[in-house]
Amino acid sequence: MDPDAESLSDMPDTDLPFKGAGMVYIRNLSGYRTKAFVTRLSHNSGNDAWSVLPASFDERSSRWNRSHHGWELISFEGAADPGNRVGFYLELRNATTYVTFNALHNVDIQAVYE
Repeated sequence: MDPDAESLSDMPDTDLPFKGAGMVYIRNLSGYRTKAFVTRLSHNSGNDAWSVLPASFDERSSRWNRSHHGWELISFEGAADPGNRVGFYLELRNATTYVTFNALHNVDIQAVYE
């Protein structure tokens, strides 16, 4: 991370920047181990395996590059609710998308456009 760059975690959610079309940042604020994946339905590149989520947008593992993609599914599975999952089908093409997982029934999604 660039030491001169402002931390995404230090920014209010209303000030999150556009970081590129198709970029997805996912963080976990639930306090429980939570996994997520982002499909690659509209483009055959990138990793779509389940990954444990970090608590900060600044962690490399929070970033999913889906540039030049269209609609994708973002899905979550939480340790607090084993076997239960929730997903969101989103158009990622023109926005940087920030997703905050709080609980299976409480997920905040913010799209930031250039």
